[in-house]
Amino acid sequence: MKPKLISNKTRWERGFAALSKFHKRSGHCCPPQTHVEGKFRLGQWVSVQRYLKDKLSGERTRRLDRMGFVWNWNEYRWDNGFKNFLKFRKREGHCRVPVLHCEGKYKLGLWVSTQRSKKNKMSTKQRTQLNKIRFVWKEKRGRPAK
Repeated sequence: MKPKLISNKTRWERGFAALSKFHKRSGHCCPPQTHVEGKFRLGQWVSVQRYLKDKLSGERTRRLDRMGFVWNWNEYRWDNGFKNFLKFRKREGHCRVPVLHCEGKYKLGLWVSTQRSKKNKMSTKQRTQLNKIRFVWKEKRGRPAK
């Protein structure tokens, strides 16, 4: 027996409905790539929408935008890390984040360590943002002096 073929429009609407359900429950539009909502491969569908961004109809783009769809996952992740970093800096009064430090469930120490290792690979905009707030690019080894 052949599998039943569904139209692109029907599949897209199923994806949008699954994303709406996910968004309502989680408060965001960033399911993991392997996430399945009901029987629908939502994570995969979201990745395809990002990939096809410039080819989607204006109506589909607007519908996703109204929901707060994240088009650039890497930029979104970086901005989220930076936001958590600013929260830490405001509270602690410095930029020296311990490697294992978490802000809630966010692994901020890992994010900071990653920024240090990718200093020369990150965008000029990101590097400028970090320099502007006196980001500590080289961590000091050993125990702090007393």
